[in-house]
Amino acid sequence: MVEYQSEKLKDLLKAMVRCCGERMAQEAKRLGLPHSEMECLELFDGERYLTTKGIAQRLGVAKSRVTRIVDGLVAKKLVLRSDDPNDARVKLIALTPAGRKKAEEIESILHENHRRVLLQLPSGERNRVMTAMETLWTAMETVKADLDQDEDRSLETG
Repeated sequence: MVEYQSEKLKDLLKAMVRCCGERMAQEAKRLGLPHSEMECLELFDGERYLTTKGIAQRLGVAKSRVTRIVDGLVAKKLVLRSDDPNDARVKLIALTPAGRKKAEEIESILHENHRRVLLQLPSGERNRVMTAMETLWTAMETVKADLDQDEDRSLETG
């Protein structure tokens, strides 16, 4: 039974990620941004500035890729680069007023898309779905932490 459920979970998550990716790509195109730039702007939610390294970690890409993404955002006047006053090797990346406006527009689009998804569910089901998703997220975070510990141990012994 667990094998079947494991396969089903994999398929559902893959389909959901693909659906979200396709939707995001459509929204990015509508906003006149490459998908990667839109994803980068989303990272600034609640952040005054980010670093190239921080963006790379959060997007799961190489720092060289982030440099190209940020170059595109700088060219569009959506972000500014400045030196970190504590470490000249580090560049701080901050939203410009136009970048903040674009990030708010992205957030608004995402909020509306999620609202529309919820409205597809019967009202009595919404809380159950949200609870199940929170439970799934917690389980995924636990497994991720376990795998990270396993990896750390294997690096120590190997």
